[in-house]
Amino acid sequence: MKHLRPIIIACLLLFSSVLFAQEIASQDTTSEQFAKVHMIASFVKSFDHGLKLTLEEEMRVALESEQPFKRLHTTVSLAYTPIEYLSFSAGYVLKLYGDKDWNDPNKFLRHRVNVDATGQVAIGQWKLSWRERLMLDARTDEVNPLETNKVDYTLRSRLQAVYAIPNQPLSIVAKMEVFNTLNAKYYGQYISELRPEIGLQWKVNKKNTLNLAYRYNYKYDRKITMLDDAYASLTHAYVHKHVMLLTYKFDW
Repeated sequence: MKHLRPIIIACLLLFSSVLFAQEIASQDTTSEQFAKVHMIASFVKSFDHGLKLTLEEEMRVALESEQPFKRLHTTVSLAYTPIEYLSFSAGYVLKLYGDKDWNDPNKFLRHRVNVDATGQVAIGQWKLSWRERLMLDARTDEVNPLETNKVDYTLRSRLQAVYAIPNQPLSIVAKMEVFNTLNAKYYGQYISELRPEIGLQWKVNKKNTLNLAYRYNYKYDRKITMLDDAYASLTHAYVHKHVMLLTYKFDW
């Protein structure tokens, strides 16, 4: 027991120092609201044995902004459907930011890797699906490790319902997606985004599909700013985005 006492005291001192370092000296709240347009083009190639390769390009533009071009996402993903009701996929996303310092690739380029599992079932004219996506976002620029993660882990849960209008090449698509942070600084896990979406899908022919949708994107973030070695400022940041999505898909 005598040998354990110094270890216990050291652990308590370490724990108390961590708590002290994380003490919040001030709190603030910010709120923003703006409109965006996302334009997406995806090219899908199906193979035997339930394999599907997708190449997707997405451009995000902010309306009424001094810097309209916000992001460009280039995605490559591979999906596998072993049975009709279940599919898995993995993908890589190269993210290019239009509002960062273009003189330094470490600042305007970021990387994302995600793995998905989707369960789906068709009931008459309806097709219902539930997707779980684990997402890793990595940055290569210099950050304060007490304020910002080099890698963020997020779990995205999406419920989707598609109703095929009888005798028409049209479908109504409704979605609800929830984002859960998994490693936020000092907080670990909390719901950071809600994305309800409604849209209309038009199957032009066997190979070409168009989609027009509206998404309300509610985002909440807890931003830590270190004031010194012991105290930090916490900002509760709320963002309300109104997003119009224009999507084109080509099936090879």
